[in-house]
Amino acid sequence: MSPDAHPSAIDVAIVNWNTAEAALAAARAYLASEGVEARVTIVDNDSSPEQQQLLREGCPEGVRLELSRENAGYGRAANRALRGGRGKLVCVSNADVLAESGALAALAAVAAGEPRAGMVGPVFGGDTDRYHAALPGTATMLARIFAGSFGERPQPSPGPGEVAEVGQPSGACFVVRRETWEEMGGFDEGFFLWYEDVDLAQRLHDAGYRNLVAGSARVGHAGAEAFVQVDRQRQQAIRLDSVERYIRLHHARAMPIAAPLLRLSRRLRAGGAT
Repeated sequence: MSPDAHPSAIDVAIVNWNTAEAALAAARAYLASEGVEARVTIVDNDSSPEQQQLLREGCPEGVRLELSRENAGYGRAANRALRGGRGKLVCVSNADVLAESGALAALAAVAAGEPRAGMVGPVFGGDTDRYHAALPGTATMLARIFAGSFGERPQPSPGPGEVAEVGQPSGACFVVRRETWEEMGGFDEGFFLWYEDVDLAQRLHDAGYRNLVAGSARVGHAGAEAFVQVDRQRQQAIRLDSVERYIRLHHARAMPIAAPLLRLSRRLRAGGAT
C-alpha cells in the first residue's frame, strides 16, 4: 500500500455552481469529520467571478480548489475531482450538504464492511426520507416525461446502527469504494444534470451490488440552491434530456413509445407549458 492509500482516507468531491458560501461550509464540515481522513476537493462549474473570488478567499487549508472555465455538469465535475485520488473510499457531495462529525465514518464503516456495498447514503432527517428512492421502472419513466416527480415516495429512514437497502440513494451525498467507483467508470458524463445518480445506482444494482442507507450517518441538506438559479424552461429541457438518456440506456424497448411523448413534451414546454 502506498503512503497515500490510507484505509481511513476518503476522497470527497464537492460540486459547486454559484453557491460558494455553502460549498465552503460543506468543506469545513467534512474536514471536521471524526474517525476518517477527509481529502476534500471543491470543483467549481464556472460560477460568476464574484463567487469564484469567494472560493479563493475562503477555501480552508488542505482543501483542493479547481476552478473550471466551463459548466461541465454535475457528474463530469465529480469524476474530475475524484480522478487520481488515493483514498480507499470516495464521497460525492452537493455543495449544500452539511455532514455531522460522525457521518463520514459511519458511511465508511458500511461501505467497507458490506462485501457487495454499492452507493451508501446517509439519513437526511426525519422518520421518512424524500431524497432516497426506488429505482424507476419503465412505466414510471414514461410518466416522468410529463411529470418529473411521478412515482417518488419517501423511504423509511433506518435508525442509528441500522442499515437499509434502497434502490437509489440520493446523489446529494454518498460514499462508495474507490475500486467499485472505478469499475463502474464513475458517473456517466452523458448526463449533464439529473439522473446521473439514478443511472449509477441502476448500473450498480445490475452488477450485483447493494445500494444502502446508513442510519448512523446524518447530514443536513438545504436542497436546490443551485437549481433555483436556472430558469424553469431551461430546467425542463435539461431534465427531459436526462430522462431520454436514462430510458435509452435502461428501458430501451420503451423508446418507440417514449420518443413521440418526448417530442410532445418538448413542444408543450417550449410553448410555455409548465
